Amino acid sequence: MKKHLRFIITPIFPMFLIFCFLFLSCRSNPTPTGSDVISNAFPGGPSASLVFIGIEAEDPNHLSLFFKLEVIDPRPSASRAVVESWRAEMEGQDAGSAFTFDCPEEYRDPSRRVMPQADSFSLSYTIPIRLDIDITVLTAMGLAPRDDYNVTLMTVLTFASESTVPSKLEVSCTAGFPGIRAPQFSISAIAILKAELINTRFRVRLKIENPNPFPIELGDFNYQLYGEGRFWADGSERNRIKVDSKSILEGDVFLVMNFIGMERGLLDQIIKLVDVNYRFAGVAQVFTGIEFLPVFGTSFSLSGYSEVLER
Repeated sequence: MKKHLRFIITPIFPMFLIFCFLFLSCRSNPTPTGSDVISNAFPGGPSASLVFIGIEAEDPNHLSLFFKLEVIDPRPSASRAVVESWRAEMEGQDAGSAFTFDCPEEYRDPSRRVMPQADSFSLSYTIPIRLDIDITVLTAMGLAPRDDYNVTLMTVLTFASESTVPSKLEVSCTAGFPGIRAPQFSISAIAILKAELINTRFRVRLKIENPNPFPIELGDFNYQLYGEGRFWADGSERNRIKVDSKSILEGDVFLVMNFIGMERGLLDQIIKLVDVNYRFAGVAQVFTGIEFLPVFGTSFSLSGYSEVLER
């Protein structure tokens, strides 16, 4: 996985126009590693940096990005910084409705400022920040799915106390990470392999598409076949099924249907080899090899009409 970090620090003063920029960019392996960058906003004043430190995921559609906001204020009567506002962008476009911002309450509510312990010369502390992402909202906005994502978080910090001049810092950080999508399933044919008085074996030709730019594996693959609204049979595949990146794997799954207790009309329909109204459903574990989401569960339910071919 690529991780891109970019920091832009811009001080804002009510009575002065002073600009200072710091840019840092780096790449790393799939596990994000924080990069500590501190820059003075102005001589003798506070400085801050925003660092992307990690990512977690419940499933491909719900991610959490973790940052740390590091603040240094060398002034003897330093005040605690408060996160005045925040903004999140995806690929340079505002996507605020897809993001949820979270940091400790005392850093968001000026009335709850609690000064951390500090010596008489400087004040330094770290503010943990979490940014939750809903990929389904990004999809509705036309910003997903993607092979890679670049999310920019921007925050404005306010510094104020009785003995210092109020000041603000705008801090931003861009985090890059790969997108992960669930595989897509489809059925191309259903065929009878052997018809008997009680049992009939079926072959279902199943296609599995991997839309990701990296290979995946399916494990603990369980499936059920329904015909004409009734359960026919089920099966499982315990061996790992590997699907290469950006490719489609086509293979067969085999089921045995027992007609004991079923309606005679259904048995006649299968024997006559007519079209059937089917539903093929299943669940599987998807192994990605990506550290923040190495495995997740996926399910599918396919329905339609299929010609029953004798093979």
